[in-house]
Amino acid sequence: MAEEFRYALIVLGVLAMAGLALHGWWSARKTSQQAQSRFMPEEKSSGAPEGFDEYGVGKKRKLAPGEKPQPKPAPSVAPRSDRLREPAKKFREEREKTPEVHEEPSLSFSADDDVDVSHDTQVADEAPSEVLILYVLLPEGQEINGAMLLPSLLTLGFKYGEMNIFHRHQDSAGSGGILFSLANMFNPGTFDLEEMDKLQTRGLSLFMTLPGPGEALQSFNLMHSAARKLSDEFGGQVLDNTRSVLTVQTTRHYVEKIREFQRQQLIRN
Repeated sequence: MAEEFRYALIVLGVLAMAGLALHGWWSARKTSQQAQSRFMPEEKSSGAPEGFDEYGVGKKRKLAPGEKPQPKPAPSVAPRSDRLREPAKKFREEREKTPEVHEEPSLSFSADDDVDVSHDTQVADEAPSEVLILYVLLPEGQEINGAMLLPSLLTLGFKYGEMNIFHRHQDSAGSGGILFSLANMFNPGTFDLEEMDKLQTRGLSLFMTLPGPGEALQSFNLMHSAARKLSDEFGGQVLDNTRSVLTVQTTRHYVEKIREFQRQQLIRN
């Protein structure tokens, strides 16, 4: 009796365990289906109308007898502004008018090329010029009378000549190259030799050009000496190129400028 009761309990235990396993498998499957239906709904729940697939494309409709197919609509193109097309149109027209031509650089040289190069070199090697200016200026209210100025200029070796101004030549007699010149500081800047007695001016301009005939420092000394004598005679002052009173330091600056110009000349030669 006890033996049979024990076998019965074993059978009941096996059935209970099998039932628990089946219940657990069924619960897990139900939970999985619910999760799948929640996050991945079926195609029927997408709300697609009947007769259309999931992309909204319906079945091909058959034409009735005598019915013509409808023409396909022309693709719509957004209108373009003429302003946006104008730059491209102009660029295209200019490019068609003046096509680009890419030429390979040539390494050949001809006799004409040699002549052009030598000409350019000759122009590049031309010596630059320098102008040194001194002024003789009288105070306001005072003027130089032409009738008194002419004898003074002749005494200093000036000769009336080109451009209607006075020049100091290498030779005091008026021959040789022009060392420096003298002009009217005020308009018209020239002198009328026949009406010198009517001339009234407050200032004179003395200037020399580098390079010039003779030795540059000697020419400047002569010009500076002439300016000093004229200023002393008519009661004026000697001014530099900036129309400031000429000082010893400014005079040295003129001398250094002449020496630097001569040094550059020697370097180029």
